[in-house]
Amino acid sequence: MKDTIRNILILSGVAVLAWLGIHHVQEFRFYNLECSDLFLYDLYDIIGRLQQTGGLALVLSSFLTQFMGIPYVGAGIAAVVYTLSAILLWKVLRKAGAPEALSGFSFLPCAFLFLCLESEYYLFTGHIAFMLVLAALWAYSALQRNRRMLRIAAGIVAVPILYHAAGSAAVIFAVSACALEIIACRIKGLWALAYPVLLLLTSYIYVNAGLADSWETALTPFMYYNYPSTYFFPLYAWALVPILIVSTAIIPDFSRNQKISLAVSVLGLALSFFLAANFYAKVHSKSTYRLLQEQHWAYMGDWDSIIETADHRQPTYLVSYLNLALAQKNQLMDRFRYYNPQRIGSIMLPIPNIKLGMSLQSCVYLSWGYVSSARQAAFDANMMTAGMRNPRQLKILVQTNMAAGSYEVAEKYRRILSKSLFYRDWAENVPELDVKLPSVDEYVRYEGLPGDMRDILEANPSHRIISQFYELYKILEEKE
Repeated sequence: MKDTIRNILILSGVAVLAWLGIHHVQEFRFYNLECSDLFLYDLYDIIGRLQQTGGLALVLSSFLTQFMGIPYVGAGIAAVVYTLSAILLWKVLRKAGAPEALSGFSFLPCAFLFLCLESEYYLFTGHIAFMLVLAALWAYSALQRNRRMLRIAAGIVAVPILYHAAGSAAVIFAVSACALEIIACRIKGLWALAYPVLLLLTSYIYVNAGLADSWETALTPFMYYNYPSTYFFPLYAWALVPILIVSTAIIPDFSRNQKISLAVSVLGLALSFFLAANFYAKVHSKSTYRLLQEQHWAYMGDWDSIIETADHRQPTYLVSYLNLALAQKNQLMDRFRYYNPQRIGSIMLPIPNIKLGMSLQSCVYLSWGYVSSARQAAFDANMMTAGMRNPRQLKILVQTNMAAGSYEVAEKYRRILSKSLFYRDWAENVPELDVKLPSVDEYVRYEGLPGDMRDILEANPSHRIISQFYELYKILEEKE
């Protein structure tokens, strides 16, 4: 009983520590995740997603990410997923005969899952798929060993079902279940090689049926990337599961000496946190994270936070949200010289992350009343989002299409938002843009951005945002 209470307290402490730590370093990453996969309360949509490869993991992750816009909730969800994954892995290791000393090492895969958050293109679906597969592996390991036919039938049925439900993470189950049988039964357990073979056959069918893009995505974590990436941390998380299972057969049992066993377990836990912190410091992009911060503050209208944390920063594209914040506070003309002054057209500078760049443009252009360009940038940013369900960009598409008179198009996007939990009220009462579109008689114009800005200002002479930007543009033009 004392050991149970002790374990619960330790796990609770680890979960809370992970929760607070993840929130501290990745708070704005979760706000970005929230707007990357809008969950729709629509039965046909849910069924359609479940029919996709990895559909169950996709639906569950989409359901969870809708709550990540709430402070602390995103980090809490991640901490729960990591802790549950570690507990499930530990239960599997115990079934394989692992000593208590290995309990802390069950958190090692979670350290690499945490690092996956640094990749803009790695979907949270990969985290959920990992947890689902570990849950299936635990259920399989709980089957009695003397009922071999039941275990064989369960494994053979589980491989294709897991592949469709969770995606390529089913590789973990096939390899790990095979390792469990061989460790327990030695040569007699070689029949479990049928699991990896069945997995290869399943993936072959999915690739040829067009349900998986390629062999690379069909058998690796790249299935959970929105775009190709050089982040290999999920591969390390996957590989550690069978490695830890195999290690149960070669690591000595320290159970007779509880102090040594506890010390080794704490060492494994400390190693997990050390690896997460060490690699995080190496791969973390301060400029990208800063862009995520300013994107969220701009969306929330928190202009003071953008201004108060500003400095003479590089790269230069980061000044665009600052210029907007200064304009919102009617301070652009007075304070722009203190910061990295640049031409207004510089918001078109290439940004390493195209999706964030398009989101920046849609936000700034919308504030100008530059309806056509805001609509185009929002459309591009939404296209760059997996599933094309970015609620922030969908809201801009609704408003800009309404302002342009494209009511049928606006209604299409409005209906999507109306099926969500946190945006349905906005969709029922869409605020109209307080802007007039300029009327231009010329058939062909060559003035570009300055001409567009002048036309917008002439049509909206009292628009305080565009007026400040246009005046600043003329000043900076004269200096060049």
